Amino acid sequence: MIAKKAAKREQTDVVGCPQCDWVSQRTELSKREHAECPRCGYFLEGAATRHHTLVAIAAAALVLLLASLQVNFISYSVTGSEQSMTLMDAAWQLSFFHEKVLAVLVLLTVILIPVLYLVSLIWVYSQIHNSGSNRLNRYFLRLMEHLKPWLMTDVFLLGTLVSLVKISGLAEVRLLEGFWGFSVFVVLLLYVYERAKRTPIWDYYMATSRPNIHVQAGMTANEQDLQTCPLCHALNAKDADKCYQCTEPQKTAWWRKPGTTLALIFAGAIMLIPAHWLPVMETVRFGNEQPATIIGGVTELWQAGDRPVAVIIFVASLVIPVAKVLTLAVLLLLAQRQTPTIVQNRLLLFKVTDWIGRWSMIDIFVVAILVALVRGGTVMSVYPGSAAVSFAAAVVLTMLAAMSFDTRLFWREAHK
Repeated sequence: MIAKKAAKREQTDVVGCPQCDWVSQRTELSKREHAECPRCGYFLEGAATRHHTLVAIAAAALVLLLASLQVNFISYSVTGSEQSMTLMDAAWQLSFFHEKVLAVLVLLTVILIPVLYLVSLIWVYSQIHNSGSNRLNRYFLRLMEHLKPWLMTDVFLLGTLVSLVKISGLAEVRLLEGFWGFSVFVVLLLYVYERAKRTPIWDYYMATSRPNIHVQAGMTANEQDLQTCPLCHALNAKDADKCYQCTEPQKTAWWRKPGTTLALIFAGAIMLIPAHWLPVMETVRFGNEQPATIIGGVTELWQAGDRPVAVIIFVASLVIPVAKVLTLAVLLLLAQRQTPTIVQNRLLLFKVTDWIGRWSMIDIFVVAILVALVRGGTVMSVYPGSAAVSFAAAVVLTMLAAMSFDTRLFWREAHK
C-alpha cells in the first residue's frame, strides 16, 4: 500500500497482510480505489460504498431465496408421468435414501449458509451509524468472514444445468419459477459478496481500547513480535489470546502448521480412491440398474455428443481434485526451498488452486438434483451411489487443507 505521507502514524493507521505478514501504512481512498499489499498484492481494503444500497440488495436476495423455496424448481416428464422438485428436495431426498451427510452438506452450502451470510450482512451494515462496536456486531462480522468460503450457490446452479443436460435426452425438462428466482438470487448474492469484500467495514466498528504496542510500516509483523489478525488485519501482540478489534481467537497456530495441512492433504487423497472407484449414482430404467462412476458419467456424456459438459465434469470432478492434492503437497515442500524471484509464481499457483477447488462440488450437486427430480419407480429413478460421500469428503478436506496453508512460509523462507 502506497502511503501519501511518509511520517509515522498511530498504530490504527497501519494494517497487516495475512498473506505475507507485511505491515503497510493506511491511506485514504477515493471512490473506486482500493489498497493492495505492496509485497504480495493481497487486497487489503477498498473505498467506502453506499451501505443502504448494499443492505437493500442483500434483503432482495434473501427474499428471492426464500420465495424460491416455496415454488417448484424443475419438472420433467417421461412416458406420460411427470415429476417436479423444489429446491429443498435436493437435500430432503438425499436424507430419505440415508445419505444424511450429503443432505446436510447440500442444505448448508446452498440454503442455510447463504441465509446466515445475508442476515449477518444486513445486520452489520444497517447498524453502522447506530450501535457502534459492541459484541453482537463483532460476532456477526466474524461470522460473515467464516461463512464466505462455503457459499456455493453458483456451483449448485452450474450443477443444475449439468443435470438437465444429463437427462434432456431421456425426458422433457422444464425450468420453473424456483429456478429463475434462484438464478437471480445467485447474481445478487455474488454482487453483494464482491461489494462487501471491498468495503472497509471494520473502520466503523473499531474498538476503543487498543493495545499499547509500537508498530512500524515497511517490516513484517513477525519481525516486530506482532501477529496479523486474518479477519480484520489488525496488528496484535504476539502473545495475544484474541484480536483487540474483532475478538477473533489468535491462539490457532496449530491450524496453520505444515503438519496440519499435510494431514488434510493426505486424508483428501485417501478419500479420492473410493470416490473414483465406486459408483457415484445408480440409475434404474425399467427395472435395470445402471451404476455409474464419475469417469463413466463423463464417457457417457462424451458418447452422447454433450462434449462441452463432459469436459466440465471431467475437469471439475477428476482433474481439479487430483491436481489440487498434488499442487498443495508440492507447494508445501517447495516452501522450504525457494528464492524471492519465484515466490509470486508459486503464490499465484496456490491462489488459483484454492479458488477452483470448490467447483469440484458440481458432481455432488448433480447427484442431489437427479435424485430429487428423477423418482419414477421402475420406469426411471436415480439413487445416490456409495462414492458420493467419499467424493464430498475429499472436496471438503482439500478445501480445509488450502485454508490451513500458511502462505507466509513462502516469504519467510525466501527472505531469510
